[in-house]
Amino acid sequence: MTFASDAVVGNQNTSGRAHFVLVPLMAQGHTIPMTDMARLLAEHGAQVSFITTPVNASRMAGFINCIGAIGLPIQFVKLHFPATEFGLPDGCENVDMIKSKDLFKNFIEACAALREPLTAHLRAQIPPPSCIISDMTHWWTADIARELGTPRLTFSGASVASHLLSEPELKVIE
Repeated sequence: MTFASDAVVGNQNTSGRAHFVLVPLMAQGHTIPMTDMARLLAEHGAQVSFITTPVNASRMAGFINCIGAIGLPIQFVKLHFPATEFGLPDGCENVDMIKSKDLFKNFIEACAALREPLTAHLRAQIPPPSCIISDMTHWWTADIARELGTPRLTFSGASVASHLLSEPELKVIE
């Protein structure tokens, strides 16, 4: 399966390949499935920009090196994470680094502050993004997608069981 430019809704690019931008929540349970998605998209001919931060990129060094060694078209974009500007310890760039549940709101607000640098990066991208796939907690990526005229899909890492519990009208098919 190859993604051709005529099959892409939204911005077209000159290379003839779809360009997906993946924006995970910086938490292992969200990042790991998004890295799998990035690999699968790239293996099927798409270009992928994976948005991360310096600390999270260092945690994914093995994956990044592997992708580089096999030559998949995945670009890892490291954006500065404004931890201290939002009352978080310096270098607190992942949910598992938050020392108090009271700081989770600060972390989410710091994530939302990535909007401007991400928008600037995507405006300069050649080819432009064909689709943004972002974690459902990154509501602000919808604004970016609208500004760029790019479709956006949301990623939910919750299990089927949790969806069934939160949606009582869903029925299990036996």
